[in-house]
Amino acid sequence: MTRTAADRLETQRDQLRFGDPIGCHYHWLEPSAIEGYGDSVRRLAGKVDGAADGFERTATISEEVFAGEAADALRARAARRHEESVTVRDDLRGLGRAIIAYADVLRQHREGLEQLRAFATGQGLEVRDHRIWPPVASLPGDATQGQADAWEADWKAYQACFETKVELRDTRRAGTRELVEALAEHAGVHPDEAERRLVAVGAGQVRFGDLRREAAEEAREAVDAAGAADAARRTAEGLKRRELAALDGLEALVIAEAPAEEIQAQAARVQALHRELTEARVELCDAEAVAEREQAQANRAARHLEAAQEGGPRERVAWQQAPETASRPVDLRHRLG
Repeated sequence: MTRTAADRLETQRDQLRFGDPIGCHYHWLEPSAIEGYGDSVRRLAGKVDGAADGFERTATISEEVFAGEAADALRARAARRHEESVTVRDDLRGLGRAIIAYADVLRQHREGLEQLRAFATGQGLEVRDHRIWPPVASLPGDATQGQADAWEADWKAYQACFETKVELRDTRRAGTRELVEALAEHAGVHPDEAERRLVAVGAGQVRFGDLRREAAEEAREAVDAAGAADAARRTAEGLKRRELAALDGLEALVIAEAPAEEIQAQAARVQALHRELTEARVELCDAEAVAEREQAQANRAARHLEAAQEGGPRERVAWQQAPETASRPVDLRHRLG
């Protein structure tokens, strides 16, 4: 039997593994519903803006029009209310923008999944139950060259779908993080850069029970990535031993002056093993890089959880800086070709 050259690699969350069916069904909230809520928040900001203008006019009433102790107290109170209402207005405007931006993220995600499904169908992959199914894992030993070429093309198409799904997922998650950060920002929670932990501004605190779950998920992903790296390392070491054994066999055939056909066949086996070993070493390098990145993320999540626990029984939010790969449209035409 001929085995597929692609290993089943764990990729971050959602148990998304190379070789598994790829979901292409949109099941999040309707972007239009979220956009409508963002519009309502911005309309509320407009009403608050009207109140802020009223407070400002009251605070600037001329003493020629209204003078005395009561007038001074009214102007002072109106000035304070103006400042408060401006803050609320700005918070609502920012929150409305963030919600509408998130609606755009979901809309792009939905369109990306539709394009992904269309691409898979066009490439002849099986699309069933809102999932893109991988090609068969192996071919019989007597498969023709045409069958082998078609099988390889199917796996390349599946790999393109898989990479696109990962990019779509990561873009959607980046948009979600930005929305959550906007919510926290307008709730009055800010990161303390000096101590690398979150403190609440004033008396405001935000419960974030997902901290513990996130730390557990990051730890699991680090373990899975380390396991994938170990498996890739064992694969490379095994191929290296097989290559050396094949080289020894080739040398023995040459010394024994075996028929040319046997020597050529053995040389072809050596070359095939060398190509497999080269590919395995590339995969090992990638797997080790993923394992190192996942371990760093797990360490960071653990530090955030520890900081939250030190803050008392009420958990405090631990925000990370938004990644450089902020939410942006995923161009499937460039990815899928």
